[in-house]
Amino acid sequence: MKLAHYAFGEESRDNGTIVIVHGLFGQARNWTAIARRLAEKYHVVTADLRNHGRSDWDAEMTYPAMAADLAELISEVSDKPVHLVGHSMGGKASMVLSLSADACLVADLVVVDIAPVSYDHDYSGYISAMRDVDFSTISRRSEVEDALSSGVSEKGVRQFLAQNVATDKETGAMSWQVNIDAMANHLDDIIGWPTDGLADQYDGDVLFISGANSHYVDPKDRDHIKSLFPKAAFTSIKGAGHWVHAEKPDAVLLTLSAFLKR
Repeated sequence: MKLAHYAFGEESRDNGTIVIVHGLFGQARNWTAIARRLAEKYHVVTADLRNHGRSDWDAEMTYPAMAADLAELISEVSDKPVHLVGHSMGGKASMVLSLSADACLVADLVVVDIAPVSYDHDYSGYISAMRDVDFSTISRRSEVEDALSSGVSEKGVRQFLAQNVATDKETGAMSWQVNIDAMANHLDDIIGWPTDGLADQYDGDVLFISGANSHYVDPKDRDHIKSLFPKAAFTSIKGAGHWVHAEKPDAVLLTLSAFLKR
């Protein structure tokens, strides 16, 4: 599938191309501020994963499918291997790509607050709350946030989910820009980690960035991570949770820059 994407900086930059991939319920524009700063030295591409943002919808929502999409995008935007950065679900898709037959497309990898393991997170409450939003009675995004409040207690999460609302320019009608049904049908795949069809390891440089207040990357998983990514290095951002890039963008930018220019 061809992914919708946004480009920053000049394609001919000697430092190469960075491709940045968002997480579940996210979109490319979540990374725009960081992409613009990185574009001072690099060609940067931010992508909407399938069933998100401006990208097309498809019933399949597995990591091999997402990795194949990324391979197609990378081949389109760069004639050389890229610096691949992925957050959360996008981090898993990026890791799967680096462990696939298309690993040659990845010069190095940055994984933001996720590990190559299965989780027990339950996103069904978010999906139910999103399905319950009656857009026939709503005309503003703030009303979407209010409608989500019955099923989503955290204000920050409601604001994040409401970013996925699209407004028809002609009619003004609002609707979800994410394919909720595909996500609901593949929740086990999304919180899981594929075990079939992957290479034993990726030999390139890998940096795992985690939020110090997040529990997505557990120290006990490091041996497993090292078995797949022998050159993996780890760092954490103080004062940040799972959405590290939104909470501490300057720290993430500094960390990314240091890794890329090593």
